Amino acid sequence: MAQQPVPIHPVVGGVPRGTDYFGREDLVQSLWQKLARDNILLVAPRRFGKTGAMCRLLDDPRPPFRPLYMDVEDIESAGDFMVELLATLLRDHHFARIGRALWEEAKEFGRFVRDLPSSFEIGELKVELRERTDVRQNWASYGERVMSVLAKGDPPLLLLIDEFAVMVGHISKRDTAEAQQLLRWFRRARTAPNTQTRFVIGGSVNLISTLDGMGLVDTINDLAVVRIRPFDPMVARSFVQAILTTQKVEVTSAIVDRILDCVGAPIPYLLAVLLTAILDRQRLEQGPVSEEMVRAAFEDDLLGGATSAVFRHYRSRIDEYYPGPEGQAAKATLAVLSRSDVPVKHDTLYFVYLKTVNQPPEPKSEEGFTRLMQKLDNDFYIVTDDGGYAFFSRVLRLWWKTHFGFQAD
Repeated sequence: MAQQPVPIHPVVGGVPRGTDYFGREDLVQSLWQKLARDNILLVAPRRFGKTGAMCRLLDDPRPPFRPLYMDVEDIESAGDFMVELLATLLRDHHFARIGRALWEEAKEFGRFVRDLPSSFEIGELKVELRERTDVRQNWASYGERVMSVLAKGDPPLLLLIDEFAVMVGHISKRDTAEAQQLLRWFRRARTAPNTQTRFVIGGSVNLISTLDGMGLVDTINDLAVVRIRPFDPMVARSFVQAILTTQKVEVTSAIVDRILDCVGAPIPYLLAVLLTAILDRQRLEQGPVSEEMVRAAFEDDLLGGATSAVFRHYRSRIDEYYPGPEGQAAKATLAVLSRSDVPVKHDTLYFVYLKTVNQPPEPKSEEGFTRLMQKLDNDFYIVTDDGGYAFFSRVLRLWWKTHFGFQAD
């Protein structure tokens, strides 16, 4: 009997897990191989598969590690980061021993651990840690003790920390010295001799650019950088066909080609959004999927609907992470790129840069332009293409053209 294909569904609002996590086996294998010796900085834009990859490590662990996951996007202080870390560890029975290990040096914390109920929600535990212990005030000393205990633990901890760069940005705005102290403590924890603990640090805002602006890139130079790429073209085709097969929708090879052509760089999230829109229209019309249906789903639903909030994040983070004239130059550059169907040459964009920042052509301005283009590349806005520059995503380019394509004119 022929084996039935594994069902796969387009995931738009949540994180793809289980059989819905598709086509990233090589990425996951590479991550596990690197974790044998290295800690990892996993970088990708929002809705690009970063959290999905981290959850894959969490859901399907490999010896000897026991993974735990933390989303730190909303944290605004080093003390609250330590509260989050301790709550995550205490809630896991394999690592609850840290409470006993801390007892000898922190009696107050020991009493807190002793009084914990047999079951509790992590939210309740974080509230209790804030109100009944001195963890927030003495976060650094707790961090040193916790990492010392974990370094020799069995099973070794694999800590997956999502949106780390956003947290660092929050903390640095409030207290730059505290952000620096946290980053340097965290580097010491990762590089401690003989430690068995491993870390995967993820971020949708590029951590390298964030720390470069703070003069603290040296605090992450121990990390192996892994950039999540779009699907391989053959994997993208298999992804589209698998979803349509799961939904019992038959399409021609030409329709699959049209779907892939619309999206351009085969980003899984954008494919999932487009396929969801196509399937909704197909159910409504009760007919075969046509090229006109694909076009309408792309223009009305993808560009104008579900992805709008994601793309607005790209626009708003320029104001936050590209200060002053650099931000104005970034907007002008992206406006020019959005209006071009082909890569734009270096000299053309350099002229746009000089005009925007009101500088003459000289070594200093050339350095500034090069730094800007590298930053836009690192932050997944652009790519170098055929000797020039182009938008990283065709969909983002078209959206940008519609909303901001002529703002620099």
